[in-house]
Amino acid sequence: MIERFSSGRPWEERFKYSRAVMAGPFFQTCMTSPSDPAGGIMHPGDVGGQTRRCLTIIGETLAHADLSFSSIIASKIYLLDTRLWEEAGEVHAAMVGDARPALSFLGCANFWHPDILVEVEITAYDPRRTLAAIR
Repeated sequence: MIERFSSGRPWEERFKYSRAVMAGPFFQTCMTSPSDPAGGIMHPGDVGGQTRRCLTIIGETLAHADLSFSSIIASKIYLLDTRLWEEAGEVHAAMVGDARPALSFLGCANFWHPDILVEVEITAYDPRRTLAAIR
């Protein structure tokens, strides 16, 4: 079974995608921008603030799937300037706590909006949704 989750951001409907998808026990988000509900970019010039905003949106979406940061098995942090990886990493550490997912930092040439410095995506796992658990 596939379940789709939306944050209600304006571009999700326009470009026909989901904020996240749960397929069996796996939960995957798209790249998450540091946006407000209307689609404006928050915390321009602040990698830490933008990382926190991205992870807050992801946390809200995890909660809609009855998951939490402890369910995360992999995080990818996309940065415009990879020299700022530690700032993004510190925020990630503070928010995911003891989950200790696999973590990757990736450099990007640019993002869709000039104020975006970072985007985040995660993969989570829910052992309650395995085939054996459903039976």
